[in-house]
Amino acid sequence: MLKCHLCRVKPKILKRVGQAITTLPENFKPHRAVKKIFELRAAMIESAQGIDWAVAEALAFATLIVEGNHVRLSGQDVERGTFSHQHAVLHDQETGAKYCPLDHVAMN
Repeated sequence: MLKCHLCRVKPKILKRVGQAITTLPENFKPHRAVKKIFELRAAMIESAQGIDWAVAEALAFATLIVEGNHVRLSGQDVERGTFSHQHAVLHDQETGAKYCPLDHVAMN
């Protein structure tokens, strides 16, 4: 029989990883719609009044990374963003450079 383990993340860790996954590099120019999504995500995390599915999923991936687990998202939709909530890889609209917010979650 499986034991029930207490699973939770401290609010300060959620806030820290939330900031990491919603902060884009200063000179990075994502599509304006994607930029707006990230601004809304940051506001949800900052307000602590509730989050949507996309933010919950991103926080789950980020906290797994912080805990030292490996996270691998696969499939063309991860980067392409067919499921628009994910946005795991962003593209600069001017340079074509890629940015993956989950790569910038500190593990300490």
